[in-house]
Amino acid sequence: MKKVNISILLCIFVFWGCEDDLNLISPGEASQTIYWQQERDALLAVNAVYSELDGPQMVQELDAVTDIGFRASSGPGTFHDVGAGTIDPVNDAITSQWNRYYRGVRKANDVITNIDRIKLGDAKVLARLKAEARFLRAFYYTQLSSLWGDVPLILEPLEINDHRGRDAKVKVVDFVISELDLIITSNALPKSYSSADVGRVTHGAALALKARIALRNGRFGVARDAAQAVMNLGVYELYPNYGKLFQYAGENSKEVIFDRQYTVGGNTYNAFAYSAATIGGSSVVEPIHNLFKKYEYKGTVNPNNPYENIDPRWNFTAYYTGEPIGNSVYNSWPDSKTTDRVSANEWATDHGYNLKKWIDYDLDKGNPGIGAINMILIRYADVLLMYAEAKIELNELDQSVYKAINDVRGRPSVEMPPITTGKTQSELRQIVRNERAVELAFEGLRLFDMNRWKIGDEKAGLVQGMYYQAQGSTNWIIWNNGFVRKFRADRDYLWPIPQVEMEINDKITQNPNY
Repeated sequence: MKKVNISILLCIFVFWGCEDDLNLISPGEASQTIYWQQERDALLAVNAVYSELDGPQMVQELDAVTDIGFRASSGPGTFHDVGAGTIDPVNDAITSQWNRYYRGVRKANDVITNIDRIKLGDAKVLARLKAEARFLRAFYYTQLSSLWGDVPLILEPLEINDHRGRDAKVKVVDFVISELDLIITSNALPKSYSSADVGRVTHGAALALKARIALRNGRFGVARDAAQAVMNLGVYELYPNYGKLFQYAGENSKEVIFDRQYTVGGNTYNAFAYSAATIGGSSVVEPIHNLFKKYEYKGTVNPNNPYENIDPRWNFTAYYTGEPIGNSVYNSWPDSKTTDRVSANEWATDHGYNLKKWIDYDLDKGNPGIGAINMILIRYADVLLMYAEAKIELNELDQSVYKAINDVRGRPSVEMPPITTGKTQSELRQIVRNERAVELAFEGLRLFDMNRWKIGDEKAGLVQGMYYQAQGSTNWIIWNNGFVRKFRADRDYLWPIPQVEMEINDKITQNPNY
């Protein structure tokens, strides 16, 4: 990927996307001298801001740099280095995320600065579009401040030589919360859309994002109230089938608050890139043993089958030996005769498990290269768990905390035993943290949770993989290939500022110890 610094990105006026539909992205250019004349100009410009939203890499792959997953090595400059603890400022994967978020900021700033020039259009629609752009800018700054800490807070289009230094993280967080408050109180965003506009930002999304950034930054009262406001809307509910929530059947359900929309024939991705070799996939991303250990058992543990009676969410999240997969059975044990055998080739799993979440085998098997399952960025279960966590941290251990957690655990298709009352703050803290790990695995949230809880060192050490039985043995053992990860608490809670930015922007500084 070509490296581009934000100083240049923020001054170039290019709209990527000239279709009314959010899903259809095609290149085009528009001049400031003829643009911003009518409502359609604003619509196309806002659609371009959506095009920079997180996709599979930051939803599925990001969890592989944490304590619950593994990202395979496929050359230098990938998320593998982030997971390994060998990240550096020239890492291409990190640079590409920085550039993408600032492209989103630049595009949003263009809209926010120019939309009021439009005279031909519905004032209510234009106000909504402006609020959408402001939300998207707030989303990008939520991610930027969470990953890099202090970042340039740029709120207007820049001239080509206008370099900016880093603003304190607290200033960025204050801005995002105040911006979301203005969006929320303006009531410019609807609670829901008709089918033609599904996928656009809603009032509930603004509240949920406010809860997220507040929780990430220890503002528990703000997070509690914002999450409660989402719950009080009466718009959202848990989707009954946990597995199908991450397939085509669950798209645009009442659990989805905000997502990245994809469509066949428009914006697509390789659906099996992070999946099993049996279905023609590549094991780029894998769940590991540490995730497996976090799932509880519904009943007695069977020493002859550690996968029996386990929380159903494990079965919906990972492929493991013995599971049906298409017309075959997944088998990654060392004596397997299938293409899934652990370390069989460069495409096979390194640690024995494969990612099942986000796979719709029946519908994508014909052409996985044009997968189009929407990437959920915020959903209702996350809001319930954010509410519970905020209340726990405030030591407000009332019945609503138990209800929020148990609603998630009690979802049809999951039906885990409810958490009983009488727990201490410390006990509930561990319960809600574990619940987030198993409920939200491989949804791009684990790194942010680990960073704010300061438990980054839990990913360090030998990476352990699947439970398996050696040939001729009745004992279950844990596979590993000897890979050891590192974590530096004095450095790795933040990502490095990309080196290319450091070289071009003389006002920006590097994060410590890079």
